[in-house]
Parts: sequence; C-alpha cells; structure tokens
Amino acid sequence: MRIVLILAALLAGAWLATQARAARAENRLARIAYEGRNLAEAPTLLEADRLLNPDTRPDLFEGVILGHRGDFPGAVAAIRRVTRAEPENIEAWGLLASAAKRADPRLAAEAAATARRLAPPVR
Repeated sequence: MRIVLILAALLAGAWLATQARAARAENRLARIAYEGRNLAEAPTLLEADRLLNPDTRPDLFEGVILGHRGDFPGAVAAIRRVTRAEPENIEAWGLLASAAKRADPRLAAEAAATARRLAPPVR
C-alpha cells in the first residue's frame, strides 16, 4: 500500500512540476505576444506550454506571435484550431477576425460576426 501511495505522490509531483513549467512558459508567451519582442524564443516556450496541457491557449499565443512575424496565413491556421475545438471561445473568434483581415477578409468578417454573436448583451 505504501508503494502505491509513493507512486501516486511521485506522479502528482511530476504533473504539478509540468504544469508549473507550462504556467511560466505561458507568462513569457504573453509578454512576447503583447510586446512583439523576443519572438525567437517562442517555439521553445510553446513546446513547454503544450506539454501535457489540454488547454488551447498555446494555439492562441502561436497565432498572435505568427501575426507579429507577418505570417497571417499561419496565424489564421493556429487560431482556427481553437475555434474548431472551442466554437464558443469569443477570444479566439476575435483574434481570428484580427488575423484574417490580411489573409482572408471574408473569413475576418465571418469571425467578427461570430464574436459579436457570442458577446454578452450590453445593458
């Protein structure tokens, strides 16, 4: 029984360490995405953020970073992964509308309309 508890504790500790690493990577990715600097370290951080992480935020960060690099088709592809996985994600639809303006204006209009539809009513 003790061995099972020890193994469970080791697994929990490894999972927590992985999640802490992902959180640190995500904090740095947020700075890169919003400041548009240090783009070269983004691939390593994205890999760390995706490791054992079911969240779609790394794809959103990738889209924003690719947009900073001028790769608007790549940005659209990264953000589309999120809108397909989470069709109610208003943040993803808004980012897709922004990224698609230069790559696919019709998609940009559709994404903006979807974001408006998902937005809570203003009172």
